[in-house]
Amino acid sequence: MSGRSIKEFLQNRPIYYKKIDYERFPRAYAAIKDKIPLKNVIQIIGTNGKGSTGRFLANAIAAAGFSVGHYTSPHVFKLNERIYLGGRIAQSPVFALNSGASNFKNEQNSASASNFTEKQNSAKMQNFANRENSASQISISNLQNSATQNLHSEQNSALQSFVSTTRNFCSEHNFIARNSIDTQNYASTQNLWNSQDLKSPSEQNFKSAQSSLPISLGRDATDEELDFAHEFLQESLPAEFKDSLSYFEYLTLAAAVIFKDCDYCVIEAGMGGEFDATSSFGRTLSLFTPIGTDHLGMLGQNLEQIAHTKLITMDKEAILSDEMSEVPLRIAQQIAEQKGTHLRFATELLSKSEQAQIAEFCAHNNLPKFQISNLALALAAMKFLNLKFEISQLPPLNLRGRMEVLAPNLRVDVGHNELAAQQVAREITEIYGGKKIVLIYNAFADKDVAAVLRTLAPVVERVEIFNYEVADREMAAEAITRALDALKIPHSPFRGELRADEEYLVFGSFHLVENFILWLEARRG
Repeated sequence: MSGRSIKEFLQNRPIYYKKIDYERFPRAYAAIKDKIPLKNVIQIIGTNGKGSTGRFLANAIAAAGFSVGHYTSPHVFKLNERIYLGGRIAQSPVFALNSGASNFKNEQNSASASNFTEKQNSAKMQNFANRENSASQISISNLQNSATQNLHSEQNSALQSFVSTTRNFCSEHNFIARNSIDTQNYASTQNLWNSQDLKSPSEQNFKSAQSSLPISLGRDATDEELDFAHEFLQESLPAEFKDSLSYFEYLTLAAAVIFKDCDYCVIEAGMGGEFDATSSFGRTLSLFTPIGTDHLGMLGQNLEQIAHTKLITMDKEAILSDEMSEVPLRIAQQIAEQKGTHLRFATELLSKSEQAQIAEFCAHNNLPKFQISNLALALAAMKFLNLKFEISQLPPLNLRGRMEVLAPNLRVDVGHNELAAQQVAREITEIYGGKKIVLIYNAFADKDVAAVLRTLAPVVERVEIFNYEVADREMAAEAITRALDALKIPHSPFRGELRADEEYLVFGSFHLVENFILWLEARRG
């Protein structure tokens, strides 16, 4: 036992190693993989759009009635954001379901886990039963006894009553409404109703009500779940790995522990591909988002080398974003031919009607147009996996910092490379026409700030440099100043005011977005 929380433990873990042992993580995972088998792994690799694609896919899988884990990085505010749970797995604490660490905190596995449901399934359920037992029981009974009713009609009063009753029930007990009433969970939900002497709706009515239930999102892993995974790893890993794994490697294993009971695992690679920790997991499908020249030096010296490092991970089945540029596409086709991979573009799996619905969804939810290709890639994966799903079931994207609107004239985006700058510049032109914006910017010294600023220059009036510090990371202050002077773009330190007659874009790393939002929230009180 470590005696420390996972967050305390990871404070001393390096984010990067100057010299990487590419065999370390595969050996560490091999030592414990039989204890944490992962089902239906979909790996997402690329330079931009991995997080959005993964979250779209995870939410779609959950809406289709399955449990899913989504591993993403980095986070904006809290480590918990990296490990996301959707579907039935999100309805109770993972340590109550996961049997991998039999000796971990018995008081949590008994008292805490049971209290999670018992506290709710006693007084609250009794209160629910007393309040609803008359009118609701009659409505549900009517549903069972009337096979000729139009069960798919929103106007059907009996169905509406059932949906209303179910919504209240789920709200009372902190259940995710849609997935508590899906057909996968019918038997256990039926038992809940019967245990309270309520007439259980028929399975047919469950199916009918599913389309009318409110769409619910998943959740980030809790501190308790993260610590459960940490204790499992401390008990299970050989000694040589406990203190040698990097921050990302250790957290990748923690995610695998938490996802052990998921039906599907959506696993986003870090910055790499071939030697990325996530590539040690077997995979059912590889998804590739657009690939650009981020992390030069670490992944390769040019786009060709970076693309090869990422694309060489493809297995038997792979789907490419339709936004993949010419050089990565050529390399993808070469690798696919060498490895015998079935390689397709996302839109090859989608009908024209589905593509139109994707564009409509993005417009309806005020998403930037570059999200269309990310959503298309996610839904192409759903088609490949043969998961029945309607786009109307998809909840809004619940990720921070993706051209997020914080105020009518203020957007923030975690893009931090030239490829992201290209997408954002097109979006700014689309939104504001010819009007230029104020760019609030900063970057780490290892970024190609000259390329980013050159790409954004046509839409930028001036730049305000937002200063913040991150341990062990050097900022690019001098390089930013040189680039802006060369581009003849006015610049100054961040002024600390946001004028109503100007449009602002905060663009840069996850750290920049985090620090800016914290500043904004403090300013707003």
